[in-house]
Amino acid sequence: MTTALIVGASGRIGSHLVRELETNPGGLSVRLASHRLEDAERWQSEGRDAVVFDLNDPTSFAEALKGVDRVFLLTTYTAEMLFQGKTFVDAAVDASVKHIVHSGVFSSRRDLVPHYTWHDLLETYIEASGIAWTHLHPNNISTLLTDPPLSETGSFTINFGEAQQGWIGASDIGAVAAAVLREGPEKHGGKNYWMSIELLTGDEVAEVLTDVLGRKITCKKASPDTIDQAVKQAPPGMGLYLQSAAKKMRLAASGELPGELQVRDDVLTVLGRPGLTVAEWAKKHLC
Repeated sequence: MTTALIVGASGRIGSHLVRELETNPGGLSVRLASHRLEDAERWQSEGRDAVVFDLNDPTSFAEALKGVDRVFLLTTYTAEMLFQGKTFVDAAVDASVKHIVHSGVFSSRRDLVPHYTWHDLLETYIEASGIAWTHLHPNNISTLLTDPPLSETGSFTINFGEAQQGWIGASDIGAVAAAVLREGPEKHGGKNYWMSIELLTGDEVAEVLTDVLGRKITCKKASPDTIDQAVKQAPPGMGLYLQSAAKKMRLAASGELPGELQVRDDVLTVLGRPGLTVAEWAKKHLC
């Protein structure tokens, strides 16, 4: 049986991906990976194949990759992602992995945003490894609107001012990743899939959520300067990423990231049905 390792199986995207594969494995055996021991032990107690896996500890890779044919890879959003990605890909080569499905960012690949270039470099390294690859490029993920929960706050915060942004639901990203892993590199190898379902400003998103949920939802607009303050207090590894995030937000707010301002629905390409709009996502996951 073909085995797929899911890196970040308890995360925002990984949890949706796991549910999709457990509902319809399509012949795949799923191995769940988390850096949290409690997650792995809980999964194991439920009779599931699970491993403790730390992207910052390459010595944990070989055991996790033993017998694995396909991988879903989502690195952490820190400056360490290049180290994590390169050492993991090297370990995947050694383990004879056949297919890496990597979740990156929605960009033009020419954007002057440091962490976007980190993804570009990692994808280039994956492509040079000799392993079949598929890259997923989600735009702004709708789930970010619910952290903290809207039921508690009645609001969400954005950092791109009055600008429009492209939106995609985490459940759609998970569903696309599941299909790519099931169907494998014969169908999806060498493909880039872009996911940006509609363009909305923060205020327009708030109007949509207000209508769907039947209660007032407001959009708060934070300044990128607030991230500059967070940089000063950031733990090791997060400072560079937060600096990059602040730059991205300034560029987005001033309309200098035109590559992001596109509707590209490769959910339809992969699954044969359109990706969920923010309204459809809210009705499905928030009601």
